[in-house]
Amino acid sequence: MNKILLHVCCAPDLVLAHKRLKEENIEYDTFFYNPNIYPEKEYIKRYEAFKQLKKMWKFKELKSEYNHEEFLELMKNVDVKNEKERCYKCMYQRMEKTAQLAKEKGYKIFSTTLLSSPRKSHDEIKRIGNELANKYNIMFYYNNFRSNNAISEGAKFCKANNIYRQQYCGCEFSLIEAEQLRKKSYEQRKERLKKVLDFDFEHLMNKELLKIPEELYPKYLYENGLEIIKDLKPRIIIIKKDIARDLKIKNGRNKIGNWKSKFIVI
Repeated sequence: MNKILLHVCCAPDLVLAHKRLKEENIEYDTFFYNPNIYPEKEYIKRYEAFKQLKKMWKFKELKSEYNHEEFLELMKNVDVKNEKERCYKCMYQRMEKTAQLAKEKGYKIFSTTLLSSPRKSHDEIKRIGNELANKYNIMFYYNNFRSNNAISEGAKFCKANNIYRQQYCGCEFSLIEAEQLRKKSYEQRKERLKKVLDFDFEHLMNKELLKIPEELYPKYLYENGLEIIKDLKPRIIIIKKDIARDLKIKNGRNKIGNWKSKFIVI
């Protein structure tokens, strides 16, 4: 297969795409084109993470300048509160720019790391890709980069190699929505904790380091289970050996429902 021009939306998604393309013995050059990202300091963080991978894997990059006005111009005739419509237009803009550049530079095939994202519809990406393929007389390469537990493996790779992983999709509208979801989640967790904790606990929520039993008496865990820790959501928990044994907690990362945290048993 001819070399692909690969649109890169972010470093974590490139990790998944790179692995799959190498497994298929497909070579690629990259195009980091994302005018949607806001603010500029966030764009810089994501671009620097991309450059970390470029240094590691030695792929070619076709340069693009950051111009958020291009995205805002696109959004003028879009209902920005309609996430589906907004995201479709945004993906189309980035993929079309990639297809145009691929055609101009003599590539026969283009693709996108948006196919790695757990938040994006593959049906929509394929629809856009096929439409652009017909429009520019170029081939669109489809692959489910996120299949076979790739997202989990990619997250581990990013953590091990200190690759920045963003907390929201990219634009100012998604940033607002992400913040609203965080606030809603925080309030829901706080309401659940009020039902089982009879002391002022809010200073323990989202703590970097939670000590058990010094800051959270174990009786609450014995009576109500580990969901309390999940709702407090500390990054690291230091816990006494006898309490850990009672609660069947091992040293290292433990999963509570769909949430994981690091426990240090002493």
